[in-house]
Amino acid sequence: MEIGSPPNSSPPSRSNRVVRRLAMHGVPVEQLDQPQPDLVASLKANKSQIPKLVPVILPSYEEMVDAVLVDKAAGMKRSSARSNLSTQLRESMVWLQWMMFEGDPDVSLKKLSQMSIGQRGVCGAVWGSNDIAYRCRTCEHDPTCAICVPCFCNGNHKDHDYSIIYTGGGCCDCGDATAWRREGFCSKHKGSEQIQPLPEEIANSVGSVLDPLFACWKDKLTLSGTVCDGNPRLKDQVSECKDVTDEFTSVVVETLLDFCKYSDSLLSFVSKRIFSFGLLDVLVRAEKFLSEHVVKKLHELLLKLLGEPAFKYEFGKVYLHYYPVVINEAIKEGNDDVFKKYTLLPTFSVQIFTVPTLTQRLVMEMNLLEMLLGCLGDIFISCSEDDGKLQVTKLGNLFETTLRVIEDVRFVMTHVSVPLYVVHERRDIFKSWLKLLAFVQGMSPQRREAGVEEDNDNIIYPFAICHSFSNIHSLLVAGSFSTAGAIDSESNAFPTTYKQDVDDGDNLVRHAKVGRISLSQGSSVCRFSGFTSKVSELKLDNPVPSSVTGLTFECLRSIENWLAVDNTSGTCSSKTSLTRRNFLAFTKTLSKIRFNLSSESSDIDSNSAGSSVGFNDGAMAGECSIKLESLRFLSLSGWPDITYDVSSEDISVHIPLHRFLSLILQKAFKRCYEESVNPELLITSNFFEHILGGSHPYGFSAYIMEHPLRIRVFCAQVHAGMWRKNGDIPVLSCDLYGSVRWSEQGVEFDLFLLQCCAALAPADLFVNRILERFGLSNYFSLNLQPSSEYEGVLVQEMLTLIIQIVKDRRFSGLTTTENLQRELICKLVIGDATHSQLVKSLPRDLSKVDQLQQVLDTVAVYSNPSGMKQGKYSLRSSYWKELDLYHPRWNPRDLQVAEERYLRFCNTPALTTQLPRWTKVYPPLNGLARTATCKVVLQMIRSVLYYAVFMDKSPSSRAPDGVLLTALHLLYLALDTCSVNQSSYVGESVPVVYLACEEISSSNGNQSLLLLLVLLMRMHKRESVGYLMEGESCNLSSLIESLLKKFAEMDSECLTKLQEVAPEVVNHLSNSNINSDTDIVDSASKHKAKSRERQAAILAKMRAEQSKFMASMNSNLEEQMDGSQFEPEVCTSEEARDIEVPAQYVCSLCHDSNSKNPVSFLVLLQKSRLVSFVNRAPPSWDRRTHRSDNEHASVITNTLMLSGKEAISSTSDSDEVSDFQLEHLVQNSIDEFALDGKPGEVNAFLDFVKALLPSVRNIQVPHISSDKMDSSAYSLEVIEEEIYCSTQREMRAHFAEGDNMSTNKDDESDTVLLGKYIAALSREKNENPSASDNIDSRYDKPPESSTQVHAYDGFVPSDCDGIYLSSCGHAVHQGCLDRYLSSLKERSLRRVFFEGGHIVDPDQGEFLCPVCRGLANSVLPASPGDSKKAWNQPLFPTVRETETTEENNILRHQEALYLLQMTSNMVGNNEILNSLPMWKNGRIRRSLEKFFNVVCKPYLSTKQDRAIGLAKVSHSMLMWDTFKYSLISTEIAARCENTSLTPRHGLDALFKEMKSSNEFVLSLLLKIVHSTRTDNARHVLLRFRGIQLFAGSICSGVSRDEGNMLRILEQVEKEVSVLDIQFWKGASRPIIGCDAFSSLMWILYCLPYPFLSCEESFFSLVHLLYAVSVTQAIITFHEKHQTETIELGDNDCLIADISKLVKESAFPQWYFVSTHNDASCPIKDAIRKFSFPYLRRCALLWKLLKYSSSDPFGDKSSHSIDYLIDSTTSSVTELVEVERLEKMFKIPALDVVIKDESLRSIALNWLNHFRMDKEVDGNGSVLHVNPAVPFRLMHLPYVYHDLLQRYIKQCCPDCKTVPDEPALCLLCGRLCSPNWKSCCSESVTQSHAMACGAGTGIFLLIRKTTILLQRSARKALWPSPYLDAFGEEVWI
Repeated sequence: MEIGSPPNSSPPSRSNRVVRRLAMHGVPVEQLDQPQPDLVASLKANKSQIPKLVPVILPSYEEMVDAVLVDKAAGMKRSSARSNLSTQLRESMVWLQWMMFEGDPDVSLKKLSQMSIGQRGVCGAVWGSNDIAYRCRTCEHDPTCAICVPCFCNGNHKDHDYSIIYTGGGCCDCGDATAWRREGFCSKHKGSEQIQPLPEEIANSVGSVLDPLFACWKDKLTLSGTVCDGNPRLKDQVSECKDVTDEFTSVVVETLLDFCKYSDSLLSFVSKRIFSFGLLDVLVRAEKFLSEHVVKKLHELLLKLLGEPAFKYEFGKVYLHYYPVVINEAIKEGNDDVFKKYTLLPTFSVQIFTVPTLTQRLVMEMNLLEMLLGCLGDIFISCSEDDGKLQVTKLGNLFETTLRVIEDVRFVMTHVSVPLYVVHERRDIFKSWLKLLAFVQGMSPQRREAGVEEDNDNIIYPFAICHSFSNIHSLLVAGSFSTAGAIDSESNAFPTTYKQDVDDGDNLVRHAKVGRISLSQGSSVCRFSGFTSKVSELKLDNPVPSSVTGLTFECLRSIENWLAVDNTSGTCSSKTSLTRRNFLAFTKTLSKIRFNLSSESSDIDSNSAGSSVGFNDGAMAGECSIKLESLRFLSLSGWPDITYDVSSEDISVHIPLHRFLSLILQKAFKRCYEESVNPELLITSNFFEHILGGSHPYGFSAYIMEHPLRIRVFCAQVHAGMWRKNGDIPVLSCDLYGSVRWSEQGVEFDLFLLQCCAALAPADLFVNRILERFGLSNYFSLNLQPSSEYEGVLVQEMLTLIIQIVKDRRFSGLTTTENLQRELICKLVIGDATHSQLVKSLPRDLSKVDQLQQVLDTVAVYSNPSGMKQGKYSLRSSYWKELDLYHPRWNPRDLQVAEERYLRFCNTPALTTQLPRWTKVYPPLNGLARTATCKVVLQMIRSVLYYAVFMDKSPSSRAPDGVLLTALHLLYLALDTCSVNQSSYVGESVPVVYLACEEISSSNGNQSLLLLLVLLMRMHKRESVGYLMEGESCNLSSLIESLLKKFAEMDSECLTKLQEVAPEVVNHLSNSNINSDTDIVDSASKHKAKSRERQAAILAKMRAEQSKFMASMNSNLEEQMDGSQFEPEVCTSEEARDIEVPAQYVCSLCHDSNSKNPVSFLVLLQKSRLVSFVNRAPPSWDRRTHRSDNEHASVITNTLMLSGKEAISSTSDSDEVSDFQLEHLVQNSIDEFALDGKPGEVNAFLDFVKALLPSVRNIQVPHISSDKMDSSAYSLEVIEEEIYCSTQREMRAHFAEGDNMSTNKDDESDTVLLGKYIAALSREKNENPSASDNIDSRYDKPPESSTQVHAYDGFVPSDCDGIYLSSCGHAVHQGCLDRYLSSLKERSLRRVFFEGGHIVDPDQGEFLCPVCRGLANSVLPASPGDSKKAWNQPLFPTVRETETTEENNILRHQEALYLLQMTSNMVGNNEILNSLPMWKNGRIRRSLEKFFNVVCKPYLSTKQDRAIGLAKVSHSMLMWDTFKYSLISTEIAARCENTSLTPRHGLDALFKEMKSSNEFVLSLLLKIVHSTRTDNARHVLLRFRGIQLFAGSICSGVSRDEGNMLRILEQVEKEVSVLDIQFWKGASRPIIGCDAFSSLMWILYCLPYPFLSCEESFFSLVHLLYAVSVTQAIITFHEKHQTETIELGDNDCLIADISKLVKESAFPQWYFVSTHNDASCPIKDAIRKFSFPYLRRCALLWKLLKYSSSDPFGDKSSHSIDYLIDSTTSSVTELVEVERLEKMFKIPALDVVIKDESLRSIALNWLNHFRMDKEVDGNGSVLHVNPAVPFRLMHLPYVYHDLLQRYIKQCCPDCKTVPDEPALCLLCGRLCSPNWKSCCSESVTQSHAMACGAGTGIFLLIRKTTILLQRSARKALWPSPYLDAFGEEVWI
């Protein structure tokens, strides 16, 4: 909004409104000649009138309502600008601003802005949705901080750890010292202390106006709030009142926002006025009755004002008052939609609760935590069932609200002082928190049912809530372990200005945006000081503070209370159990709980405070018989009997109280035994007694272990399949429980709690309880009858759990570094991983360890990114031996992968080498050793061994392989525990050892543990091929033998027993000192060789059987194609004549080597625009591209020429021919043709013309002499040979006699030739009247861009530069392929999966090669038939081969000119024309039909064109064009390495590229073209006419007269091949305006076929077109460098001639364009570089002509042209390679070329021809002349955020909206989107790829940084070009 406008800028009528109101108030109007200045002058003397005049200047309420009604009557929408009311308010605001600043407000505000230079404090830029901001982990104080892009760019963040983020709102923290380090401030913002107070004079004048303005504003807001609250007296005014308030608020807010832009001092002043005036409370609540767009502006203003610390605190108080109102509204509505309406809560919670000093003050003075916990309690109560448990469905509806409150609690608790305050000062808050946990404890229970499947949509909600709770728990526990120093350290972390503000008392002005509020004097400071003194009294010799023991006791008491009411805890069955009545009374108490704010916050309205400060313990005690003062269940001295069945009762995986207790114990252990200076001095015997005061080991263990154990049993049952009828819920619960994402509430915390219980409980009773919960008490019965189908899995899971309890050291022995190393090894064993994958796989506490990178570098090796691979870490070989098979978070799939990779890398199975061992444990947990060695564990193992020995190996066995192996691992762990802890068992027997020899009676006799081990060992040794378990060579005999030796070493009785039953095991024991670990390795190595021998024998046998099987199979395609039957193909006589199938080509589909049917090679025909992209410079990221896709084709191809029918129609339109003129024209043509043409041809010509031109039906054929009726016809091949021989004779005579070249032209020959062409066309029409019916239906869709003609060619496809041909070299039968494609189409229609379905489009004929899976869409016949012509007839006599080097060192363009002229004369000879067999109308061969259909499609733009032209177009011409373009594309592709942008100029690289891509298929295509271009007489006439036109343009420098015949063809062009006329027009164009290599190719195509095999003729033509290339290069260089540049010492050369011509005449040199014209390059070097691409392409063509490859997989290196190349130079620089090519083609030096007199003469003819043609035509097409530069995509910035900043908010060029997922085209630079939108369909990547890249596109997805490859409708993602420091893609 314009702040101030000149007095006369407003219409008089508007000013009159204010003036009239002033007059009514008594202001003398006659004194207001200049209204605003005069009013200001009068008020300076009487300032007391200002408050009275402000309401007068503003429109009254009635006037505003009238304005609203006028706007509504005019039909204006509510959301639009209200012109009437808005104009009045803005006019009034201008008057008020004049009064505020006592002058022109623009001038005053600019002065304030000048005063603020260098004093700007806090940025405060407000963000919208998806704006870009920066996080700098080096500068931020917490993860919620960020700064805007300008502040980041203006700051110094070199070598900082920063990242780009997308914002969802908020404001910039630059300048805020509480959120951002001062070192990270930008140059414009220096902190809030830089802000100076507003000058007193300005403050007084502004304040005197603001106060009454705010009063009016408050009145409007209050009235609107009252109306919206439903006041019945005002219900008729709701709409008008709301509109008035919206507009008034909008105008005022805009004004204040403009003030903020100019001066921080003014911003600070306004903020103080707002809260001092009492307006803040109304503004906070205004979102309830203001419109959304107004609320957005208002919140932006509030965010700006938060930069003032005093305002921040006042706003915080009002915010706390409003917070429960919104939460209660959400509870009332029962969903989270309230946050969409009321956005203030989520917008400002981060701004308030993340400020340390402000939050601390709100906690202590305003009871912030009580308010938040009260809101959370209200939510839980509203979502609770009758029994007091949370109902997950209801909680899911309020999930976002619940998380919002919990996250706000976490924000508050992140400040160190708050947990300290809660733990030490406010235990009531902590108790309230624990009671909230009781709500969550046991929520979302599950019960095993039969056939009941529950909804799994809400399963994630309890996990997410518990995860948020765990984040707060870690903060509380950290606070309980903190000391007073923590508070001091936090205070020291703040700037010194904070301490000064505390001392200054009331001088609390201007700190940071988010406020650094000083503590006020009062009770809160005294209470905090008391807390500090209390903490300082802690004794340093006790590492566990008393606050921790108090916290633990409260947690235990909460668990006890919960156990008392939980009907699954087993407490009800004991003597202390609660009655059902007491349980109901307790839940009733919970349901009545309400939270109130403390009475200390008396300034907050009690009506919205929400109720109570905590749970009412007294009320609870009155209704329940529980005594909360002491523990009852946990203090029991006996082991209680708890009855519970997991499979039949409720089970919940959510027990946050237990995990809170686990966390406390973890931190206590870590403090005592890891962080303690002298842990050995600690007394460990009473550790648990100290930390668990009031509990008994038995009672604590029995009750605490119950629920974690139940969860493990539940997971085991789910893995066993017992819960499958419950659907996915149990499986998902188990997966989430074991996930690292929820590790703080998952398996590891529960396992540690079980370890603590195991250390305190009697071992046998503890293990027995595990047996009972798993339901395996009867496993000791030794009953050999199969039990439950689930028993095997349950037993294995139970044994695994016992092993984990005994050996896991995650929280009980390992340091942080060791834990980190263990986690990394487990992740890397599964597979190589990126840095981010490794970090995500770590638990949260380990992922933030500073030593992470150091440990990672120790255990892993980093591999640099390459190709599609990102940078990854792989495990070092030495750390494979540290694999832990019993990591608690293993899932079966990952564990199997780890075992397989271990076997592959270590050549030994992990199951027999990576055995569980006892490791160092914290001293209080030494009791775990007794768990592993107790009697019950021995009984378990003995039962497993018994079942393994005496039961068959079957699925019903009670001891399958997995159970047996786990039992042996447990036994090994028990023995290792005994061995390590021998000193602990002095004088005490270890059950697992002394009971090993104990015999028990069974149905199979008396058995002992040792005897069972011996039997098992011998049983495995007797296995014939070892004992193969689980797909690995896992021989258990060695493992069992090592166990027996351990028994013998540890106990003499065991040794004696083993000497009796297994003497071979212990015979040499006395002579061996090798430990058991070495025994295992040695024993395993002994059997390894035998195992390998056995495996080799098995593999040999398998190979023999496989060979027999393959030999017996009959290869057919029935299995591959859904039963489709292949029948033998019958070859027609024509095919048999044309096709000769080499014996080595076998069909890749049927594999029938004996088939006589012809085969064809699979090829891929791709539309391409490669040439156009290379011709122009690649786009740059920092240059905007405004091209539309409709312009793309012309822009990319750089041509505006007319094409095809457009060119013809334009000519026809310009020369309108009347019926009389047309009749005269046809008559003359008939007369001319009748003189030399045959009568039948003349009649056919006339019939054709009459049929198409009704106005000439009266034309008569003149009398034809009879002597012209008997001309005999010859074959087309013979005629071309005759032309060749005649030309040879003429040239011999010419060079022998030295005659001058004749350029005479016979116009009559043109008439005869074209007349015969039309006659042949008429014959074809009569023979094939319905050609349009044979069009392939899949080409119905027209191309998307109009046909364009290149500047360098006669014709091109309609929507691309050309067609590129490639092949994989595999062959198929045509019939096999047809059936294969039919099967693919059928599968595609039925949506049945088939290989490559996401890649190929069967409707377009695409498919994958059955051998190599390469893409193909057509076939070429393997042999072209009669292609073996006379290729070796020399044109010149042999004597020329012996000419001297001097004679050869000349430019041979004269020979080429004479060759063209003589051939042109010969093809126009009447005798030759009349000898043509016009009856020869050969159609395209059947074997080429599919190939030609694909080739023809891009050239004919519509179906009608194809219907008419497909039968008339020259097949060989289109295939030759494909051959030409493929050569050009191959040459371009060879310019650059595949993995580098470094140009390659060497010939070796050029030929290597062709060999690797398409040499074979291009040779094959060349043969096919050679064999088909004489199949049709009309096509031969097309070529003859072309050579005439080329000869005229090149030899004479003129375009041949079109003549009458061509004008007739233009009149009937619909029946003539459009491409034929296009081709002729291109051939007649000036040669200097065409691409030299393309002209060479078309000349070779038009010449009779024997010329193609002659080296001399080819070289002479290469010389001629080389001269054209040199001429073009000179003009291009001169166009760039306007000054004349001559290096030859004189002006007598071609360069001087061209320079003179360009200067003296209006030569159109703009036509010649180069995007790589180096100004520093000498002109001769530049000319040679410009001609380099031409010579490279000629080399490729000559290689194909000279040495045609016939085998796609043969040794292509056998053919070379090295004899033509001087290979003495190994340099691959550009000019060196140019010289090599010049020598190869015997081209003289450039000095010789440009001084050649004949060349200079003919070059001037070319230039004049071109100049005259442009004077007539004048079209805007251009010719690109460039050196051999490689193809490149868009130049991207080195730093990704530069690209992101430029494009992330850029609008779509079509719909002008910001795309959700912008995609940048790397070919042209256009901004697109992969998502389809109807408003901008051209910007969709698929549409743009068709218009820009001929169907192929490459895009950079801006947000994801990945590459999107688009081919038609198919898409694929490619890795990002931007990688971070760890070689990973950058994801935003």
